[in-house]
Amino acid sequence: MSTRTVQSREIKTATPPRVAVVVPIFRHSALLSEAIESVLAQQADFAIRLILVNDGCPHVETDAVCRDYAASYPDRIVYLRKPNGGLSDARNFGIRHVLAHEPSVEAVYLLDADNRIRPQSMARAFAALQADPALGWIYPNIDMFGLQSAHDYGGPYSRLLHSTMNTCEAGSLISRKVFEAGVLFDTNFKQGFEDWEFFLSAASAGFVGANLEEFGFQYRKRPESMLADSEREGAGIRAAMQQKHKTLFQPKTLIEFEQKETPRYAILLSDRNEIRLTTDPRGETEVLTQAEYERRLWLSQANPSRYGVAPWLIV
Repeated sequence: MSTRTVQSREIKTATPPRVAVVVPIFRHSALLSEAIESVLAQQADFAIRLILVNDGCPHVETDAVCRDYAASYPDRIVYLRKPNGGLSDARNFGIRHVLAHEPSVEAVYLLDADNRIRPQSMARAFAALQADPALGWIYPNIDMFGLQSAHDYGGPYSRLLHSTMNTCEAGSLISRKVFEAGVLFDTNFKQGFEDWEFFLSAASAGFVGANLEEFGFQYRKRPESMLADSEREGAGIRAAMQQKHKTLFQPKTLIEFEQKETPRYAILLSDRNEIRLTTDPRGETEVLTQAEYERRLWLSQANPSRYGVAPWLIV
């Protein structure tokens, strides 16, 4: 199958899109309509372009569904086909299309074909991204259906935590500037956690993310999903990421992250009524009043997964 754009003409709309949703598709014909409908149902005061990327799916139903939707919504949907290259390659294909053909798009959301989003998802995430120009992406908590589960990644974004666990799902709204900086998905990662590697690359390029509690992202977990596969192959994938991002995983870098994000020592200076938070006292320290420190301490006790406190108090 040769690479081609089924809908090749430039789409003209009264309002140029500010957000694009890229949906890579391979063997999810029966579930695809749910993902598409969830995008079409978005309630936002800005236009959204939906990019369907058929990654050489062998199911004729996939092509039929995509063609029907593209024909029904010619001003909202672009349908692309390409030879099979894997999930990362399909995502990159859609992203590159946006960069080349959608100059008004400010952010890209990545939605896998078996997942879906709630009607307010793009409006909320885009507002959060616009609120802070320093942000590179907005990531969700994960509400799983199918094999039901939930994962709470609330609290401030931490590069140190992100280096040890996959806190940012691919179903995140990503600023265009991240892609324009050359950050794309590594096609060498084919066994899962390619999203983890992508966001580590974004962090290495100087970008940071932020969690949005009420994002409205719904992840369909199935026994045969890539997430299940990646969990089984986790050790090897982690080793590959550490090999690629050697600087990020150097002890010096990790100590710098700890110093800024989760310092291990709280030093009480009673004569000043202040507490200094640090890992290396020679570096920059955060200074709190005792009242502020006590507040953080109680927050960490009430919700330890979101709020941390220095484990060592020095008096």
